[in-house]
Amino acid sequence: MRSDLIAQINTDNLIHNYKALRACCHSDVKFCAPLKGDAYGHGISLVAPVLQEAGADYAAVATIGEAVELRKLDWKPPILVMGNVLAVSDPRERRERIEAVVEHDLALTIMDETTVLHLVRAEPRRRIAVHVMLDSGMGRMGTMPDAVEGLVRSVQRASCLRLVGFYSHFATADFANRDTANRQLATFNRVSSELGELLPARTVRHLANSAATITLPQAHMDMVRPGLALYGYHPAVHMRNLIDLRPALRLVSHLTLVKEVPAGHCVGYGRTFTTKRPTRLGIIPVGYFDGFLRRLSNSAWVGTPEGDAPLIGRVSMDQIIVDLTDLPPMPSGTEVILIDDRPGRSNSVAAIAECLETIPYEVTGLLGSRIQRVVVGSYCPQFSLRATHS
Repeated sequence: MRSDLIAQINTDNLIHNYKALRACCHSDVKFCAPLKGDAYGHGISLVAPVLQEAGADYAAVATIGEAVELRKLDWKPPILVMGNVLAVSDPRERRERIEAVVEHDLALTIMDETTVLHLVRAEPRRRIAVHVMLDSGMGRMGTMPDAVEGLVRSVQRASCLRLVGFYSHFATADFANRDTANRQLATFNRVSSELGELLPARTVRHLANSAATITLPQAHMDMVRPGLALYGYHPAVHMRNLIDLRPALRLVSHLTLVKEVPAGHCVGYGRTFTTKRPTRLGIIPVGYFDGFLRRLSNSAWVGTPEGDAPLIGRVSMDQIIVDLTDLPPMPSGTEVILIDDRPGRSNSVAAIAECLETIPYEVTGLLGSRIQRVVVGSYCPQFSLRATHS
């Protein structure tokens, strides 16, 4: 049965973005496809097969569960789990996670000595690939520069581990001012140089997110990890003319009810909108449960075949209300566009993010479980159709 909410994933646009980002890099730089958060809300079961067939060298996810799901989708390249996923208090849970890492041939992120100790004590039946993460200045995950050498030595002493990667993450690569990004890059290069032969010859060094992939070629190292840009969204306004990116997602629904109300009539919870004239209302089955946030109340626009309609009243859990008065009549069942894949539209991901005073990641990442993801476009690998819901 078809859902009332359809996210159309344009795989042609996805491939276009992949190739455009690849073109930013030297031919020997590997491409890591960030697929965490259900492929940034786009549906990992649809996105992953497309990117694997296109030639992605790696995938990055946040959790072991995401990595296992990816392997079940027949993803063959290496998978890096970026979270500190063994930091759990239950020893049985930790053991299960380590067994899953071994069974599905996953690469773990190492950022503290405790993780190394857990892995050594577990005595896994096969060596585990690991990437050591450096905090080069972001102040979030990763080990500090003065502790990296000791951590790398601990990894090298552990016969159950195999060091294959060394990485960090930018905090401000999307800023026009490069001072912080340049300091982080310098820190990464300095620490990497100081480690010298402690890092195996084929260690994959990686640092570049979307913004750095586009604007900082000196940060490309051995691999890039462009997440947001891969799905068609520019990391910052000043980058819009630097690369042609095409949004891969379009969210559509339909009018479930069209009705007339008189002037002075309440619209939605809290009476935040009262009609000033006889008004034709359109009801659409989407709400904050689906990621269409309550802060869009009285602020957003919805596309219809007859023109754009303003959202009036508060966003409910399952419904929004739009004003159709100034548009030609439309019946119930008429398709509407909640998120447009045309960048300049008033209901594009970028426009919605600006309205919410947030970032595009949040707009797509919050799209909920009632939304059915389907492939549109000519590029549709056969096994991507195993699952079309997320």
